[in-house]
Amino acid sequence: MSTQTTDAAGFRAGQREQWNVAAGGWRKWSAQIDAGAAEIRERLVDLAGVKTGDRVLDVAAGYGEPALTAAKRVGIDGYVVATDIAGVMIEYGRERAAAAGLENIEFIESDAASLDFPPASFDAALSSWGIIFDPDGEGAAARVRSFLKPGARMAISSWGSPDRVPFLAVPMRTAMERLQAPPPPPGTPGPLSRPTPDAIRGLLEGGGFSDVAVEEMDVIFEWESPEDYTTYLQEIAPPITAMIKPHPPEVQEETWAAIRDAIRQAAGGSGRVRLANQSLLAAGRA
Repeated sequence: MSTQTTDAAGFRAGQREQWNVAAGGWRKWSAQIDAGAAEIRERLVDLAGVKTGDRVLDVAAGYGEPALTAAKRVGIDGYVVATDIAGVMIEYGRERAAAAGLENIEFIESDAASLDFPPASFDAALSSWGIIFDPDGEGAAARVRSFLKPGARMAISSWGSPDRVPFLAVPMRTAMERLQAPPPPPGTPGPLSRPTPDAIRGLLEGGGFSDVAVEEMDVIFEWESPEDYTTYLQEIAPPITAMIKPHPPEVQEETWAAIRDAIRQAAGGSGRVRLANQSLLAAGRA
């Protein structure tokens, strides 16, 4: 499935702006995000076959994951290049690497379509919930494959089917219902744009990768309350805030209140919110 849009440059510019704004939220909530996503990052590094001394490319690394996880794996004899479209996110990634004492990692501000490295520059590639946001995911995968050594592996993740990803699907569905907004056109990049094994497998196969295998894992996120969850969402989720922000203030307030109530119901009505979310992981060979 190609996600090429008629205005890829404009789409990427919007992505850059949204994720730069959201970087402050990712800084605020990073410990909580890390706690829920740590096993996914470790598994992606495993699936890509990352080992001591390797050179690794992380595409759409955001605030530095799974690049930091890979940097710990490759050790002082290895090297990781982390790229992202949003400069503010990249800067936070640099801070996280410095705080972790990692000197074997470099951060580059770039969208996937503009990356340029010599052939056979890397032993492995990664992208955690990142390349799925590119308006030409298959093209981005093909570009990454051209930088890999023959036989090297790339591992990526996406979110699964909406009914299995309540922390995103519940607020998106609630907002669309409240605002009477139509669903995005098929193929529009986003967090739920590759929700099946065939869809995420197709991204890598469309980029020329072979022997692509897909598996699933649950990601558990927890918040103190529905109010805590709603604040989190407002601060870290551009695809949802972008849907709500154009409306009058009172409509925005009503929509966020509806999301808060919907997530309370999804969590069983208790004070604490604990949600299991399906993630799909795919890995293929260059």
